[in-house]
Amino acid sequence: MSGFILRRVLLMVPLLLLVSFVSFLVVDLMPGDYVTRLEANPDFSQQTIDRFRAQLGLDRPVLVRYGHWLWNIVTRGDFGDSIETSLPVFETLFMGSRLTRTMLVSATTIAFMWLLAIPLGAYAATHQHRPGDHVVTVLGFVTLSIPGFVIGLVLMWAMVSLLNAGEFGLGVGGFLDQRFIGAPLSWAKLANILWHLWPIWLVVGLSGAAGLMRYTRGSLLDELAKPYVQAARAKGLGRHAVVYQHALRNAINPLISILGMQLPRLVAGSLIASIVFGLHTVEGAFWLAVLRQDPYVIMGGLLFFGVFLMLGNLLADLLLALADPRVRLD
Repeated sequence: MSGFILRRVLLMVPLLLLVSFVSFLVVDLMPGDYVTRLEANPDFSQQTIDRFRAQLGLDRPVLVRYGHWLWNIVTRGDFGDSIETSLPVFETLFMGSRLTRTMLVSATTIAFMWLLAIPLGAYAATHQHRPGDHVVTVLGFVTLSIPGFVIGLVLMWAMVSLLNAGEFGLGVGGFLDQRFIGAPLSWAKLANILWHLWPIWLVVGLSGAAGLMRYTRGSLLDELAKPYVQAARAKGLGRHAVVYQHALRNAINPLISILGMQLPRLVAGSLIASIVFGLHTVEGAFWLAVLRQDPYVIMGGLLFFGVFLMLGNLLADLLLALADPRVRLD
């Protein structure tokens, strides 16, 4: 297994180089640059604007800027500085516990998706063509068709107008109410964190859970039709043992392999949740960099997301090998 991990890590290097090159070209194709906003200010002459652009290196060809940026990474580990904050790229992206909050959202959302999707998918498969199966299927398709930002806006309206969250001292948006910032961890603070997390789970993970539920249903139906299930039933095993101890265990194995494919949707959903709920996450800092056209912060964010997705795919392969002894990694 160590050899497999080493090969995958080495394979990440050329993939990240390709991602960085394509991303740098795409960022350069964006209309205007960081200095463009100054052109609307009458206090700045065109000469001042051109001089400022030259100082930032934005007047050089894109391939020259990419080569200079890549050379600094290889030789000095320098990913550049943010034009907006004058801080290093990853300090700008990760400042204020942004990375911790991103990891919290990602880990809890994945847990939410699996805890919701697996039971519903198993229920739909074991009640095929019955009313319960139809209800779960319709809810899944409806969830898949509603954009995440619409779910977020509806949830904010519901928490403010229907649940009257403000009257109970509960905030809407963010990760924590002001009164708990800096306070030691307590049951009240933990409850407040959960209050702020559940709408994020719905925005980020609801569509992914619906897709995972459909995969679970189809995979379990395939397993229930296999001969070993019929043989287990013929030996007198109970329905619970046949479905949940044998068939469902094998049905989950293919779902582990698609865990890596769910991570791009998770990142996109986290970005939407960061915008709607005003979350201070890496995705939120990346979005601000895109709005400000801060090129090196954008590149740093894209590389971070690329590494995140590749590590997620590697983790999915390792989990599949642990769950299914028939899978060989060496």
